[in-house]
Amino acid sequence: MSRHTETALIIGAGLQGCSIALFLARAGWKVTLLDKNVAGRHASSVNAGGLRTLLRDWREYPLSQRALWHWGHLDRLVGDAAARSCEIRLGVSQIAVALDQAEMSWAIQRAEDMHRRGLGKEELLSRDAVRGMLPGITDTVLGGLISRGDGHANPAAATRAFREAAVAAGARVVQNCRAVGLERVPGGGWRVQTPSGHHEGGVLINCAGAWGAQVAAMAGQTLPLKTVAPSMMVTARTQPFLGPVVIGIDRPLSFKQSAVGSLVIGGGILGKPCPDQDMSFTVMDRMTQSAAATLEAFPALAHVPVLRTWTGLEGATPDGVPIIGPGTDTPDLWHVFGFCGHGFELAPAVGETVAWSLTSGAIDAMIAPFGCGRFASGAGG
Repeated sequence: MSRHTETALIIGAGLQGCSIALFLARAGWKVTLLDKNVAGRHASSVNAGGLRTLLRDWREYPLSQRALWHWGHLDRLVGDAAARSCEIRLGVSQIAVALDQAEMSWAIQRAEDMHRRGLGKEELLSRDAVRGMLPGITDTVLGGLISRGDGHANPAAATRAFREAAVAAGARVVQNCRAVGLERVPGGGWRVQTPSGHHEGGVLINCAGAWGAQVAAMAGQTLPLKTVAPSMMVTARTQPFLGPVVIGIDRPLSFKQSAVGSLVIGGGILGKPCPDQDMSFTVMDRMTQSAAATLEAFPALAHVPVLRTWTGLEGATPDGVPIIGPGTDTPDLWHVFGFCGHGFELAPAVGETVAWSLTSGAIDAMIAPFGCGRFASGAGG
C-alpha cells in the first residue's frame, strides 16, 4: 500500500472521519478533513449515543469490544475535560426484552450462537431477572438478553470532543466545503475539487456517511447504499426509574432515561430523507409505532408527554454492516461509511484500525469483514 507523502484527505468530518483523523495525526500524518456542512451535523450528533455490543452482528463484535475499551478510557484520546463532557455511562448495561414467545426463543438461540462463537458476553435473563432490573416493565415480559458492560454517551459532545482532539493533534478541518469531483494527481495521490478550490492528499478517505456512495461514484466505483432517516423523540422529565438502556428484539423499541429524567426514544423508525437538500423530516404517523412499542413494554409511561422529535441522515448497506476498506484497485482510496444507524460506539476502534492499516500497509483483521469486495464494484478510478 502506497503511503505517498503520508498525507490524507478525509471527506466527511463526522465522528468516523474525526476519529480516523485523530489517530492518523498522532501517527505524524498531515490530515485535512473536508465537510460540506458544519462538521458532525448529521448522523454523528443526532443518534441515541448507544455504547452497545448487545445484538450486534458477530462480524462487528471484535471491533465493538475494542471500541468499548476506548470509551472507557476516552480521556487518553480527547483529554480529561472533553471526556467528562461526553457523559459516558458504561456498566449500566443494555437489555433486550422478550415480550412474546417468538422473541424469547430467538434470544435463547442468540445466546447459544454467541457462546459457540466465543463471544459470550450476552447473558440470557429470566422473567424475574428482567422485572427486577427494569421497574415498571410489563408483567407479560418473558425474559431477555443483557450485556452488562454496555451503556451510553452524549453523541453531540462526543463528536465535538473527537473533532477538537483531532485539531489539537494537527488535523485541519474545512467546513462548508462540498466535494464536487475527484481526480488522480500525477505521481500519486488524489485531488478533491470543491466550489472554492481544490485540495490534494496522498490518501483519500471517504467518510461521507449518507453521501458515501456518491463520493465513491466520483472515483468510478459503485457501492450499494440506501439513504435513511432514523427518528428520535424525547419526553418531558419524569422521576428517575431506569438505569439500563432498553431495546426490542422484534419491536421498534429503544430508549434510555437521561440524567435529567427525560426519556430518549428511538427504535429504528424512519423519517423522510431528503439528501439532496441535506435535510430529513419526521413522519409523525410512523412515530406512533415507536411510542406504542414503548408503552407495550412500560404501560405506566402513558402519562409522559413527548416534547420533540428529530431525524438525521444515515447510510445503510444491504447486509446491515458498514463498508470499511480500500476501493477496488485503489489502495490509496478508502471507503468508511454505511454504518446503518449503529456506528456511534464503533468510532474509536474504526479510527484506530483504519489508521493502523494505512500506516502499516496491512489491513487490520478487525475490519477485514467489511471490505468493499463483498459487493460488486466498478473499476478503480
